[in-house]
Amino acid sequence: MKSIKSRKGVELSINVIIIALIALVVLVVLFAIFTGRMGFFSNYLSGPCSKRNGVCKTSCDLTTQTVFVGASDCTTGQVCCITNS
Repeated sequence: MKSIKSRKGVELSINVIIIALIALVVLVVLFAIFTGRMGFFSNYLSGPCSKRNGVCKTSCDLTTQTVFVGASDCTTGQVCCITNS
């Protein structure tokens, strides 16, 4: 019986550590969002097609091009087609 009690204590400690780590990650992400540190993601996910050496088209050749949706210089209905190197 003594070993069962000590195992429960170890399991409880591991659970507390895992929950604390998850909470810490969530807090770091929230801190980054609210302090503007996530700006590098938005810069990567938006911006002009020309900055990526792409061309605005209504459709891309998926065998030779990568599609970038949401480029600021493409009009509605167009996507940025970037030729794969």
